[in-house]
Amino acid sequence: MNASDQSAAAITPHALLQLHMAMAAPRVLTAALQLNLFDHLRAGPASAAAVAAAAGTSLRGTRMLLDALVALGLLGRQGPAYSLVEGARTYLVRDSADYVGALMETDALWTAWGSLTEAVRSGRPVVAVERQERAEAFFPILIRSLHVANRAPAARLAAALGAGRTHHGLQVVDVGAGSAVWSIAVAEADATARVTAQDFPGVLRETAGFAARHGLAGRFAYLPGDLNTVEFGRERFDLAILGNIVHSEGEASSRRLFRRLAAALRPGGRIAILDFFPGDDRSGPLPALLFALNMLLNTENGDTFTLAQYRDWLTEAGFGDMTTVDIGEQAGIPAPAVIATRL
Repeated sequence: MNASDQSAAAITPHALLQLHMAMAAPRVLTAALQLNLFDHLRAGPASAAAVAAAAGTSLRGTRMLLDALVALGLLGRQGPAYSLVEGARTYLVRDSADYVGALMETDALWTAWGSLTEAVRSGRPVVAVERQERAEAFFPILIRSLHVANRAPAARLAAALGAGRTHHGLQVVDVGAGSAVWSIAVAEADATARVTAQDFPGVLRETAGFAARHGLAGRFAYLPGDLNTVEFGRERFDLAILGNIVHSEGEASSRRLFRRLAAALRPGGRIAILDFFPGDDRSGPLPALLFALNMLLNTENGDTFTLAQYRDWLTEAGFGDMTTVDIGEQAGIPAPAVIATRL
C-alpha cells in the first residue's frame, strides 16, 4: 500500500465528522472567557444557577457550557457545584499574573478563519496585522498570552546561547520585540547584557512594561519604527533575536532583514530565530502548515519556511554555522530555535 492508499484508508465518515466538529472545543473556551465564567468561580465552588445569576446568562445555556468545560478538563465538578481546577485558576482568571486568555477571549481568530475560502481564492489577507495601525492594536493583546507561554522556551534559548556562562555583556537587539520574552530571558541569564528592543511605538509601550515587571527597565533601550526601514547601525550588537517575525514578514522582507542584521552584528555575532518550520517536502508537521494558512489570513506576504530555505537565506546574508536547538514547544507547537553566526 502506498502513502496515498494509506491516507485514503484513514478517512472515514466518522473521522470527517469529528474533524468538522473540532472547532467546537475552542469556541467553548472563548465563550466561557467572554462570559467571565472562570472569574465567577474564583471565590469558590458554585452551582450553575449561581454562575448564571452572576454572569447574567440563561440557566440552560450556562449549565450546558459548564458541563462542556468539565468534560474538557477546564473545570471540576462535585455534585451540583462547579469549581476551578488549578490550571484554570492560574491561566484563565483575569486578575492572575499568568492570564493567557487575552487573545482567546476575542473573536479575531473566528473572524479570520471564517474567511479562509475567500482568502485562498484571492491570495489576500482578511486583515494585514503587520501594518502599523493594526499591529499596534493587535499585538499588545497577543503578546500578553505569548509572554506566559514562551517564558520556559525563552529560558532554554538563553541557556543554549550561553548567556551568562560562556557569553557575558551581550549587546542584544530584539527585532519586533513584542513582550521581549526572548531577550528578557537573555538579560536575566546575563546580568551584564543590554537589550535594544525594536518595534512599533504603540507596541514598545507594552514592551517597556514587561521589562519593568522583570526588574530590567534600566538595561533596556528602545528603537521605535518599522523593522523594514529602521536603522540598526553597523557592528553594534553581539546577538540579534527574531522571535516569530519571519512568518509574518515573508521571504523578500526577511532576506533583506537578514542582510541588514548581518551588518548590524559584530563579526562572530549570532542571530537566533524562533519560528515554526515545515519539513522540506511540506507534508508536515501539521501545526506548521496550519500556521502558514494563518499567515495567509493575517498578513500580506507571510508563510512558514523550511530549514533548508533558512539555511540558503542566512548563507546569502553572510551567516554560517547554522544549527538548530531544541527549546521545547512554542505556544504548544514543537519548534526548535535556529542559531547562526555572522562570518
